[in-house]
Amino acid sequence: MNNIRFLEHKEIDLQKWDELINSSFNTLPYALSWYLDAVAENWGALVLNDFEAAMPLVWLRKMGVKCLYQPYYCQQLGVFSLKPLKTEVHRFFLKTASGHFPYININLNPTAVEVAEEFGLTKRKNLLLPLNSNYPAIQKKYSVSHCRNIAKANKAGLLFSEQSDMKPFQAFYLDNVNRTKENFKPKHEKIFKNVTKALISNSRANIFTTYNNTGNLVAAVLIIFHGKRLIGIINTSSAAGKRTGASHFLFDQIIRKFSNSDFILDFEGSSIATIARFYEGFGASEEAFYHYKSSILNGLRQRFS
Repeated sequence: MNNIRFLEHKEIDLQKWDELINSSFNTLPYALSWYLDAVAENWGALVLNDFEAAMPLVWLRKMGVKCLYQPYYCQQLGVFSLKPLKTEVHRFFLKTASGHFPYININLNPTAVEVAEEFGLTKRKNLLLPLNSNYPAIQKKYSVSHCRNIAKANKAGLLFSEQSDMKPFQAFYLDNVNRTKENFKPKHEKIFKNVTKALISNSRANIFTTYNNTGNLVAAVLIIFHGKRLIGIINTSSAAGKRTGASHFLFDQIIRKFSNSDFILDFEGSSIATIARFYEGFGASEEAFYHYKSSILNGLRQRFS
C-alpha cells in the first residue's frame, strides 16, 4: 500500500532525504536538501512510505495564500524515486500537492510525461550533449556559425582555465548580468550568492573561465557535477567576450576536456530561442521537462462549468 505523507521541513529526515535524491534513478542536484535551503524561501515535501520516493514542495505566501513556486537557479523538481513509479502513484503525488496548495506554478522533471496529458502539463526544453565520443566526432556536429566563433576566439588568443576561488566569479557575474532583461532583483542576487557558496562548500561544482590575451576575464561558467551530469548552472560573458566568441570557446574547451567520458553536458535549457540556438549549435539534443500550473479557481471553474 502506498502511503504518501506531507512533511514540514522540520519533520524531514535530511540524511534519508539526501540518500534518496542521490540514489534516485532520475536524480538531479536541485532536490538535495542543502541546495533547496540555498534557493527556497520555504520548503517541505511529500514522501512515499520510508523515503521510496519524494516530491520537494517549495512555497511562499502571497496575500496570505500558500503557493508552490519554482525558485531561481532550480530548473526542475517534481517526483524523485528509487525506481520508476506507476502512473497512479505519480498522479497521487500531484493530486496530494494540489490538495495542500491552492496555487501551483512549478517545473517537473521528465518522469512527469506519465501524467502530462491528464494534468495539462506544458512541455519545456532542456538540452543535453553526451560526451561519450572523441572530441573530433563531437566537433563535427557543431554549427558553421559556432566553428567560426571558436576560430575567432582562437585567433584572438583566448585562454581557458579552471578556478576554485568563488569571489572573482561572483563579481564577474554580477557585473555582467543584464538586470533589466532578466528581471534580476536584489533578492535574486542573494540567492545567487547562497547557491554558489553552497555548491563550492559541498564540493559539487567547478568554475571554468576564459581570459583574453591581456589577462582580463571575459567569460565564465559554474558547472555542477552530479552523477554523470555536468550542469552549466550559471554562465555569462562580458561585452568584450561577446565580440570575440568567448562563450563559444569556453564551452568548446569544456567539451574537449570531458570528451570520451560517461558525462553528459547539461546546458540547462532553454525555452528562449536565441539561447537554445547557442546550445543546439554544439550538437545538443532535446530532453523534455514539464511546467505545471494549477489554481483552485481553475478547479472550481471546471467543477461548475
